[in-house]
Amino acid sequence: MTTKTTTTWLIAPAVAALDVGCGSSALPPPNDQWAAAEADVGRAQASGAPAVPDAMLHLQLAQEDLQKARPFIGKDDTRANTLTTLARAEAQLAFSLAKQAAAQDQARTAQGDLRDSAAK
Repeated sequence: MTTKTTTTWLIAPAVAALDVGCGSSALPPPNDQWAAAEADVGRAQASGAPAVPDAMLHLQLAQEDLQKARPFIGKDDTRANTLTTLARAEAQLAFSLAKQAAAQDQARTAQGDLRDSAAK
């Protein structure tokens, strides 16, 4: 699966959720969603996302969305929920891209080890 395809499959549900979220008029403050988004950002950072260019971009977008959401909490909870949901999707994508890069590195290392073993 390519990065573009992965991005499409991960962002599409978030966009659908945003569309549904924007349609409701009275959402509670996104305190739980905020905490979950922060946890997702932390997990992406710990997975090595800052070292993977594509993952780093989505991690930065997640952090920006969280910063944008904070002033809206308690004032415009619909907007805060939308931004927080988007931040979660971006952070989860960053995590997935970092894990994919790590798996590809491991596969390359294993292939190199096999070639070395076969050459002996």
